Amino acid sequence: MRTSAPNYIATEQLIWLRPDGSQVRVVARVGLPYPTDDGSWACPAELQGVDPRYPDVCGASSMQALSLATALVATRLGHLLERGERLVDAEDTSCAWDDEMLHSIFGLHGLRSPRPAP
Repeated sequence: MRTSAPNYIATEQLIWLRPDGSQVRVVARVGLPYPTDDGSWACPAELQGVDPRYPDVCGASSMQALSLATALVATRLGHLLERGERLVDAEDTSCAWDDEMLHSIFGLHGLRSPRPAP
C-alpha cells in the first residue's frame, strides 16, 4: 500500500560521502499517518538517495504506524553506518553522523540496553 500524495511531516537532510569520492544527497522523510479501509493506519516513509520509496508502513494505530515508519528510516541509516559509510549533515558538512548522532536524532538513547561497565 502506498499513498500517491504523501504529506511529509518530518525531514532530515544528509550527504552520503561515498568511498569513490562521490556525494549523494539523502533525504529521510516520514509522512502523516492516515487511516486505511480496513481500520488500521499507514504512514509514508522514504530514504531518497538510498532506497526507492518504501511501501507505507502499517500499524494498529496512528502512533504505531508513525513509530514504525520512523524506526524503518533510522534502521536503514544505521545499516549504512554499520557498513562504515560516511554521512554528514547537509547544512554543516563538518557535522558527521555516527551511532550516537543517529540515536540522538531518532530519540533512541533511552531504548538501548545498558552496556556493561568496562
